[in-house]
Amino acid sequence: MTTLTFSIPNDLWLSANDRRHWADNAKRTRELRMLGRAGVVRAFPRGLGTTHVAAFIGYPRNSKADPSNAFPTVKALIDGLVDAGVWPDDDSTHVIGPTYLRGNKCDPNTHTVRLVLTPQEIPW
Repeated sequence: MTTLTFSIPNDLWLSANDRRHWADNAKRTRELRMLGRAGVVRAFPRGLGTTHVAAFIGYPRNSKADPSNAFPTVKALIDGLVDAGVWPDDDSTHVIGPTYLRGNKCDPNTHTVRLVLTPQEIPW
């Protein structure tokens, strides 16, 4: 099991509930993808087999939240991991999930995304 934690400033955060201009979304997605790629250090394993991804979403408040709305942010981070060579692709033969869960409260003006990568030996 491997864990990666990303602190995402509010000006990069993407939510499925957002209604932004496509150009702003594209800019944020590009930056999140680069952040995901940069989060993989040199010693990080490459070419992982089938892996379950659990995404723990941390919010600046303890109010109600729907972690699955973080899909656009998590997808961009996972694409960055693919760019870094963690998987050859993020299709269903390599990545199972992600499963979205509520994470711990984080600093104001940020969200956190903790990705827990667990090798999946048993085929689905």
